Amino acid sequence: MTTPRQTVTATQRSTIKAHLMTGATISTWEAYERYQITSLAQRIYDLRRAGMAIHSKSTVENGKRFNLYWVDEGVSARNVNGKGGTHAQS
Repeated sequence: MTTPRQTVTATQRSTIKAHLMTGATISTWEAYERYQITSLAQRIYDLRRAGMAIHSKSTVENGKRFNLYWVDEGVSARNVNGKGGTHAQS
């Protein structure tokens, strides 16, 4: 039986994956602002465990520190075109 929490987690993962597959970066603030996702780091962890190669970089802007997450352009293009599966973390 699937619990409501499992459904929300799966939906958040698919939302973040779809965002990253466009070639865009995402930050914690952007995830909250666009998708009302408050646990981006956990969803990134889940996606990496599932085999998705997500890169991250710690950034400081206006005195605020945050992480940016992205996938390589070639990976996102292959997945969007349906010619690639999941990839190992790099």
